[in-house]
Amino acid sequence: MIKHIEKVAAFITQERNGILALLVFKHPTAGVQIPAGSVEVGEDIETAVIRETYEETGLQHVKIEKYLGCFENELDEQERIVTKTTEVYIKPDLNAVPYKEKLTRGLTVNYHANQGDYTHISYIEYEYDRFHKPVCIDYNITGWVPNDNLSTQKKRHFFHLSAQEKTADVWELKSDRGHVFQPFWIPLSPKPKIISPQDRWLDFVYDKLLM
Repeated sequence: MIKHIEKVAAFITQERNGILALLVFKHPTAGVQIPAGSVEVGEDIETAVIRETYEETGLQHVKIEKYLGCFENELDEQERIVTKTTEVYIKPDLNAVPYKEKLTRGLTVNYHANQGDYTHISYIEYEYDRFHKPVCIDYNITGWVPNDNLSTQKKRHFFHLSAQEKTADVWELKSDRGHVFQPFWIPLSPKPKIISPQDRWLDFVYDKLLM
């Protein structure tokens, strides 16, 4: 079993009109957030944070200014993280009927119980309004996943990056899942409002970003 999944988060700044600004983006169903995601197998964390920045903002020229630290484990006792894209079965048996939707590597799920080589989990994907509050459920999966596809460890690395290219104040970008992201710059002070749990990440690094 893979012992843990590593994640990265990118706090990208640029001085704009004399004001230090933070780059965020509006996800069409999940609110305002910063670029973040999973480190791929065989990838180092620096490469991962630059890749996630490009995929979620389109920026091609960024510089890593500083490593800001990490959360050793973001999971609580009733959570697990998917270490390998997996089927979810209605029974703890590979011959049981699977859900149409698979759980992709890096998703955090709720843990319920173990039975032999399987873990009973649930996962809910919400759609959020502009105030970052859930307004409806996109889908809800409850079932069994092989133990080897889950872990109890999720490590999150934080980086400060600077944008080395000129951009508009706001633009649009198509994601690999067909969503349209809307990156935009927002003043770093006062502290911007972003989705949970990213607001806790910002609290953790905020003073370092202002240095």
